[in-house]
Amino acid sequence: MGETKLRILELYSGIGGMHYAAELANVGAEVVFSVDINTSANEVYRHNFKQTNQQSRNIESLSANEINKLKPNVIMMSPPCQPFTRVGLKLDVEDSRCSSFLHLLEVLPHLETVSFVLMENVVGFETSEMRNAFTKALKSCGFYFREFLLSPVSLQIPNSRNRYYLIAKKFTNFTFGTETDIMTAFPSNSCDVNMPSVEQSTLEPYLEKSFADEELARYLLPAKTLVKYWRILDVRQRSDISSCCFTKAYTHYAEGTGSVLQHDSSESFREKFAEFEKDGNVAHLKPLQLRYFTPREIANLMGFPAQFSFPENTSLRTRYRLLGNSLNVHVVSSLLKILLE
Repeated sequence: MGETKLRILELYSGIGGMHYAAELANVGAEVVFSVDINTSANEVYRHNFKQTNQQSRNIESLSANEINKLKPNVIMMSPPCQPFTRVGLKLDVEDSRCSSFLHLLEVLPHLETVSFVLMENVVGFETSEMRNAFTKALKSCGFYFREFLLSPVSLQIPNSRNRYYLIAKKFTNFTFGTETDIMTAFPSNSCDVNMPSVEQSTLEPYLEKSFADEELARYLLPAKTLVKYWRILDVRQRSDISSCCFTKAYTHYAEGTGSVLQHDSSESFREKFAEFEKDGNVAHLKPLQLRYFTPREIANLMGFPAQFSFPENTSLRTRYRLLGNSLNVHVVSSLLKILLE
């Protein structure tokens, strides 16, 4: 790719998952401008990427003229997913949160230097009116595209996070797949898939190594949560090779928001739960030390590097919420390499 770096415009940048993915891909590309409207996410982004021009503003305020001055070659984005989620109202293009994305589609034909697009969203986007509008806009601007439904599990990462991805490029078509198929695995001819450096896909390597007692206490499940929700908790052991998707409501709601961990693996999970079931005494469960995964552990599973951190003033609840809204760095990085190869 020579000396000149590809220039990335990062939209709906969140806490910087796309930026880290671009760094990990190591494809000679740099983020030149980054935009998000969420002030908490922007604080975390700026804390980690002090050199990047990151602006807190509505994407609808970005004109084609302003974008063209930045001369971006690549747009990476993760637009609001609430209009398409399984728990949302599924208002699709009628949802006001789609207006910034619709604005982008209007601007797209006037962008002079953009040749590549990578987009992430929730499963459900692929059947939406917004997806139809997006692919139609891409085609009319001369882009070829491919769509995927992928989870980190396909990279041997022990965490489920099935998401919709689209990659698009101008000038040359892809050598795999078609525009009518949604792929559920990385293309078999691609050697550009980023396997994490962890050999075994158990949870153990992703976990924090040591806990002070007061630190552990901070993450233990409250007794009332155990009593009320023990039947629906997704309890994992360190040796497990999978975990459920962590959502923005993790720790706030018990059902379907992410797995919990048995911190003390020397105890028998089945025995303790059987004892608890007999007499309802929650003390039986105490030796298991059932706890929430920490924000650092979730960040590890999502592929954020060791140097990623939150500002000290970011509350625990906000950390979980921001991670739940983020993306898997390894999956995006692998797709970026495929797109730019």
